[in-house]
Amino acid sequence: MSPDPRGTGLFIAGVRGAVATTVVHGLEGLRAGTPPVGLVTASPPFAHLPWEPAAGLHVCGWDVAGNLHRSAEELGRTHVIPEDLVELCAELRDRIELGLAPGIPDPEDVAAVDPGARARLELAPRAAVEALREDIRGWKRALGLQRGVVIYLASVERQRGLPAGWDDANGDPLALLERAPRELSRSLLYGAAAVAEGCPFINFTPAPGPAVAALAGMARRAGVPVLGNDGKTGETLVKTVLAPLFRDRALNVLAWEGYNMLGNRDGAALSDPERRAAKIQNKDRVLASILGNARAHTHVGIDFVPSLHDWKTAWDFIHFEGFLGARMSLQFTWHGSDSALAAPLVIDLSRIALRAQDRGEGGLLPAAAPFFKNPVGVTEHDFHRQMDMFRRWCAR
Repeated sequence: MSPDPRGTGLFIAGVRGAVATTVVHGLEGLRAGTPPVGLVTASPPFAHLPWEPAAGLHVCGWDVAGNLHRSAEELGRTHVIPEDLVELCAELRDRIELGLAPGIPDPEDVAAVDPGARARLELAPRAAVEALREDIRGWKRALGLQRGVVIYLASVERQRGLPAGWDDANGDPLALLERAPRELSRSLLYGAAAVAEGCPFINFTPAPGPAVAALAGMARRAGVPVLGNDGKTGETLVKTVLAPLFRDRALNVLAWEGYNMLGNRDGAALSDPERRAAKIQNKDRVLASILGNARAHTHVGIDFVPSLHDWKTAWDFIHFEGFLGARMSLQFTWHGSDSALAAPLVIDLSRIALRAQDRGEGGLLPAAAPFFKNPVGVTEHDFHRQMDMFRRWCAR
């Protein structure tokens, strides 16, 4: 069953990646009647709200390399997507590939990207944003879409400094782009293009995106929601649920060690220390925030294990102190599919962003905090409290 062409576009940066591929097939599965397991907006407390129907969501997007068919076949072989659904969606993948636009890679990756993406590296930042805006307009025209959401699912970026002016909430990103360096965070290019086109922007990666004051200010003035940063799907989700237990029972956490192994393209990207740093920072900061104990020893490690493919395993060791100084410990192992955990959140966040836009809410959306490791505009990391924020927002 094909999406309603009169509906809404999900304009995904990194559309050939594992998470986006799972979104494409997940939407098709939902249309065919697959139960919406993992989809918060379809769960009983929230299902009655006027969310965007799954049948009206149409995926388009950008990428710098790869092939959507190969991504789907790999996810089928590793039992993330049912193989019959992979076969069923072949024509849909063809349509997405035909309409795909070249993305904007990091300059360091020029040798590994498609010719179209390599050509876009020659564009100055302002011209690159205009090219992205024209892509959005083109998809809307070609498919008869009424509106859309831009979702940043690109590979983890290298950490870079922020140029002057971008930390000013009154700054104009489109003007700042005129003197921006060519290696400017790609999340700011896609974010500026999205807001300029009136599309909510969702940053599912550790890149700065909506955390940059100038972009958030532009979005607030334009009445366009911006959501981020860094989707919370696995080990960090468990941390933000467990850590309040120790805090609220007055148990003293002495050490919390976490070790992560993952495959797929994100795992490969995170083997680069310059890319890994921001991810580790986001995963580690939640504990200090929740526990309020600066003396606790915390550490996060990440290793790329190619044979795991889309699956990731995290092992955590928590050493804590109880009454009269008794030393105790808790260990847990989390093993899950990165894409099967992330894809429903991408759909949830798209629906949340569109509902916020319908309600006239522009700029940062604190209510989306439970979906992110590093939620912009929010200092609360306790998952239970974040969910209370989300429930109150939904009830308004």
